[in-house]
This record gives sequence, C-alpha cells and structure tokens, in this order.
Amino acid sequence: MLTTSSLELLSIVLFKDNVEEVLSYLMKSGVFHPIDISEVEKELGKLSTLSTSNQNGELESLEIRLTDILRRTGIHLLPSKDIEGFNYSKVKEIISKVEGELEPIIKEKEKIQELLKVKENFFYQVKEYLPFPITKRVSYTFLEVYLGKINVENLSLLEKGLVDIPHIFYPIRKEKDEVVSLIIGLKQDKPLIGKVLKELAWQEMENLEQGTLLSKKVEGKLALEVKEYKLKLADIEENIKKLILSFMDDLSKAQFFLMFMRNLRELKRQSRATSNTVLICGWVPEEVKCKVIEEIKKISPASYIESKAPKELSISKEDIPVYLKNNWFLKPFELLVNSYGVPRYGTIDPTVFVAIGFLIMFGVMFGDLGHGLVLSLLSLFLIRNNKEKIKEAGILILYCGISSSLFGILFGSFFGYEFSSLWFKPINNLLEDFRLSIIFGIGVISTAIIINVINALRDNDYMKAFFDKAGLISGVVYWSVIGLVVKVFIRKGSLSSIHLLLILGGIILLLCKPIIEVIYRKKKEGLITNFIEGVVDILEITIGYLANTLSFIRISAFSLAHTGLFIAVFELSKIVSARGSDFWSWVIIVLGNIFIILLEGMVVTIQSLRLNYYEFFSRFFVSGKRIYKPMGI
Repeated sequence: MLTTSSLELLSIVLFKDNVEEVLSYLMKSGVFHPIDISEVEKELGKLSTLSTSNQNGELESLEIRLTDILRRTGIHLLPSKDIEGFNYSKVKEIISKVEGELEPIIKEKEKIQELLKVKENFFYQVKEYLPFPITKRVSYTFLEVYLGKINVENLSLLEKGLVDIPHIFYPIRKEKDEVVSLIIGLKQDKPLIGKVLKELAWQEMENLEQGTLLSKKVEGKLALEVKEYKLKLADIEENIKKLILSFMDDLSKAQFFLMFMRNLRELKRQSRATSNTVLICGWVPEEVKCKVIEEIKKISPASYIESKAPKELSISKEDIPVYLKNNWFLKPFELLVNSYGVPRYGTIDPTVFVAIGFLIMFGVMFGDLGHGLVLSLLSLFLIRNNKEKIKEAGILILYCGISSSLFGILFGSFFGYEFSSLWFKPINNLLEDFRLSIIFGIGVISTAIIINVINALRDNDYMKAFFDKAGLISGVVYWSVIGLVVKVFIRKGSLSSIHLLLILGGIILLLCKPIIEVIYRKKKEGLITNFIEGVVDILEITIGYLANTLSFIRISAFSLAHTGLFIAVFELSKIVSARGSDFWSWVIIVLGNIFIILLEGMVVTIQSLRLNYYEFFSRFFVSGKRIYKPMGI
C-alpha cells in the first residue's frame, strides 16, 4: 500500500471481572494501540483510572531484584512467553531461590576480585624495581624489603598476621629450627607489617648473597600467585554460569512475566472505570478489527464494543496514530522517513519513493565496486546487533553498499582502478552525466507534485490540490516549461503554442487565486494583499523550481568528486613509487581508499538525505503527531 494503513477506534465496555483477561488478550494480540478516552470524549476523562496501586510496590521490587541478578552475573535472558500459572508469588520464589544460592558465590567472587586487584597492583610496583639486590641498605620509593629469620613454629602465625596486608613472603632456606625468609610489602604498610614481625620475634639480616637472582624468583612467585587468583576467578565465573543455566528457563519466564505485568499496568492506567465496569479505548488496524472484536466477545460475552472509522470522529487527522505497513525490504527506510517526521494519517507513505531515490543517488555518487563491498561487509557487524534500530541501520548500509557496487560495475571502478564499464564513465562523459542528473531531478520533483495533489484531494482540499506551490497548476506550468526548453534548446525546434498557452494559462490561474478563494472559501478580507502574495508566489515558484531542478546536478558533481579523489591518490602514489618506494606507494593507495570511504561516505549520505528532505519531502509532506505503537509483549 502507498498510503498509511487504515485504523479504527475500538471503545470497549466490560465488567471488572473480565478486565484482566481482556487486557491480557489485547497485549498478546500485539495490534492494540491504547489511548486515553479523554482524547475522544472529554467528558469521559473525568472518570477515574483503573487502580493498580496494590501491585506497584511488588512489581518494582521484583524488577529491581531480577535486574540486580542479571547485572551481577552478566547474563542476558531470552524472553520465554510460556508464563502459564505464573504469578507474583511464583516469581518471588524463583528470585529468592536464585539469590540464596548465588549470594555466597558472588561474595567469594568479589573477595577474589579485590585480592586479585591488590596482588596485581603490588606485582606491578615490585616488578618496576626488579631485579634488585636483597639488602637493607637500599631504600625504595614505594616498597619495603624485610630480610630475616623466623622460628618454624611461627610461620603459620606469620601468614595469618599478614593475610589482609599486600605482601609477598618467600622462604629462602632452613637453618636448624629457623627459616631465612624474605618479605616485600608496601612502604605505607610498614607500621602494620613491623608490628606483626615484632610479635613473632623476627630477626633482621643485613644482606643476602646472590640477591639479584633471588629477586627474579620472587617475581616468578608473585606472578604465579596472580595467575592462581585468576584461575580461581575463572572457576567462580564457571560456577555462576552453571547456576544461572540451571535457572535460565525460570528466570526467562519471570522476566517475561514482569514485563507483561508492567505493560498491563500501563494499559490499566489508560483505562477508565466506574463502580462495576471498565472502559478501554484504542486503535487497531482495519483488517484485524473483526477478529479482535470476536476474541473479546469470547472472553466477555456481555461486553459492549463500538468501532468507529476516523471520519466518524471529531478529532484531527494529526492526532490519529500512523501505521506504516511496509515489507521487510522497505522497513529500514522508515528510519529516514521518521527522521524527517511522521507522515500524517491518510497521506501517501513516501517510504517506497525514498528507498528508490536514496539508493540511486547514493549509488551514483559513491559508485565503486570495491567501496560498495567494504560497506556491505561493515554493515554485517551492525546487522548482528540485538537492538532493532541499529540492526535496521546496518541493513540500510548494506543496501547502500550493494547500490554502490552495482553502479561501480556500471561505471567500471574497483577501488579506483578502472575496468571496462557496462554503461559509461562519468569523468569521460560530463554532459551525459549532468543530463541524467537533471532528468532524475525532474522525476523526483514531479513525483512530489503528484503526491501533494493526491494528498490534497484525499483531504477534499481542492484549493491546495490546484493552487498550492506544489499543486496541479504549478506542476502543469513546470512540465510545460521543461517541454518547451527541450523542444527549443535541445531538439532545436520552434516555439510551441501549446506549451506557451499552458504556461500563460497557469500563470493567469495562479494570479486569480485570491478571487477563487473569495468564491470558494467565502474569504472577503485582504483581497489586494492576497493578490500581491500571489504575484510573489509566482516569482518564488519560478525561481524555486529552477533552482531545485538544477540542485540535482550535485549528484553528478559528487560522482566526479569521487573520481577526482581517486586521481589525486593515484598521482601521489606514482610520485612516491617513482622515488623507489613501492611499499609506501601501496600504503598511500590503501590509506587513500580508507579516507575516501570515510569522507565521501559521510558527504554522499548527507547529500542524498538533503535532496530527499528538501527537494522531495518539502513539497508534499504533512506531519502527524504519533506513530502507531501497539501495546505488546
């Protein structure tokens, strides 16, 4: 369909006993766009909303707890819609069970992470001074070295005393019942370490032979400790993963249930209630209206349902949500349309025209097989993203890459290297290139005029259909001027009386617009002012259409700029190659192509959007206020 899809407003009245089941169906159907009834009937807006206060606190609490579990474990759940028999108690039970089993593992993980962080920081500070002589005579900025003897019986007490202090303990050798040992700690912890050593009768030594060799062993021991902590952390991560996997199905269902209940709460907030009944109001596509009514009647036979088309309601078309029903190929181009605005309900959906025009313009201006393939490959990274908007942007880039590749084949260009073209080479056929750009521009502007006339006729706005700047009369004058120019200047023919008559007649009709408005719209005041405005409009239309048509020459200009950048890169490469540096010559070609892809890719995208928005949309686009967003799960 070339127009926005037709919607109808459903007003549903039912008893409170059935409200949960009916609202659940409407959400599961995925076609119901709820609105506040006060938008249609202001008097009914005085009714109170359906109460949800008893569920708010519990819902918020469970959502926070589940989000915390997912955040701490780094797990992403895939929603499971099989929530039969699920309720708040069931979800609370699942979350509590997971928290109970997960908490001690998470605490252990956080403890190991903290210890690992301390060990790594300590290791990097020690490593900065290695290898160093093991002696008391040397002082270090951040480290304190302790060399001495300790009784064998006090070793376990020494380890306990230093457990919370960043350090490395290395036993060197045993002498009878004593152990010659090395302790390295941070200078800031000197009072704490000194206290522990004093309590355990530590005997200091001045130096140690072969100290430099020993310091390398210390480094190895410390590196081993860091590695052990990392292995412990990996084991904990694996245990967390196994635990979550054992609860994955229940957690997925719990997450989906909470999403469902949140959406249900929002739906209730837009409903209105009396003591016994509930009033629900919303938009549904015309083609599924009967099915929705039938299903609601099955759930609540006593319900009353009223369906009204937009023309039966006393609301403006701008307030009706817009449903752009495009297929999988055109869907990504809605991003470009919605970036400009939401097309008003009942108007022509421009998505298909944008898709055709944007891809042609981008392909011509960025026509290179190699660059197109690069864009196509880069787009695959975005397409794999889970976010819908990013995925659609990736598909758009893929389309642009394909278009660029096709025009690259037609123009005979692969990363700037020329091969036999299937059509022509823009750099060798400037006039042909300019001529095709002008013809394309005339086609775009003519399409915009036709769409504007159709939109106006659908609104029964005949003055706009005929006398608008992009109306039928302006269009006839524009086409007549083009026909006259082609016949006289291109085909070298004589002036055509038909063309002159159409142009003159159109100008006269546009000048008569104020008089026709007086007759058609009963508008009596400001006749002279409107006449002067009409003259100004004619001048604006004349200059505007000429400038807008010539504006499409930029397609050829940027196509030539693309080729020109290639020429500059290859000339620079030849200069470097002539000096005997083939390697740097290829580097220039590669970097030059990357530069062209980035610069031209951005510029060509902007120019393609500019021509669509300014030269095309500005002639017919009427904005709506909202997009059709059915409540779903």
